[in-house]
Amino acid sequence: MKCRIFVGVFVLVSIVIGQLDGRAVRVRRQDISFKTYEQEEYKSFTDRMKPPKRGSSQSSVANTGSQTIINQHGIQQQTSGGSQSSNLADDGSSGQLSAANTQQQTMQSGNSFQSQNSGQSQSANFGKDHQILSNANTNTNEQRENGNVLQQTSGGAGTSVVDKHGSQSSQAQTNSETVDEADRKGSKSTGSSQSLQIGNDGSASGANSNTGAETIVLADGTVINKSFSSSSSFQSSGNVKAGASANSFSSAG
Repeated sequence: MKCRIFVGVFVLVSIVIGQLDGRAVRVRRQDISFKTYEQEEYKSFTDRMKPPKRGSSQSSVANTGSQTIINQHGIQQQTSGGSQSSNLADDGSSGQLSAANTQQQTMQSGNSFQSQNSGQSQSANFGKDHQILSNANTNTNEQRENGNVLQQTSGGAGTSVVDKHGSQSSQAQTNSETVDEADRKGSKSTGSSQSLQIGNDGSASGANSNTGAETIVLADGTVINKSFSSSSSFQSSGNVKAGASANSFSSAG
């Protein structure tokens, strides 16, 4: 029975191929091979429609370090660390890059102490029709001497994007400071931000803002408060242009 079925399939294949070519075609058994489902390279229609995989390469590295110095001036300690990573297509059409590092330093001598910390990071992501860049940073500083204390912090971040629609960029920055001394105590903070968008059609828009506040307490109990803010924006598209701005300031004490 199995032999008859195979002969029937063989004859059918010969007839179909002969009709397609318009001439007789002789097909030998060894010319025909079959794969089981498990042997198929693609298992579904979705897999068949996927583009072939392109090669890529990845790499990463990290490092740390520390140092301690003791001498007649006091004790100084330093630590640092960094890391980098990349993921790039072999043909250079796309990729991701990133890097980060940190630093810490402390110094102590007699009645004085100082500590500084900082960190930075950068990243890039690019492809056929886009490019994205970003960065961020933080910093802290603390000083103590004879009962007086000064603390400062700052941070910032920025992003830039270029794609088929145009380009966009934004940045932001913050700062703060506190003071604790015998004759005065106080704090102040500031912040700023900027953004810009440019379209491939020539349109553009942007905005800026700044804020700040300060409080001071004198030895006699007098309190002084100050604050300010400002902002501006613009928009341009063809022959239409518009802009606006605002400012404020206040002081009490």
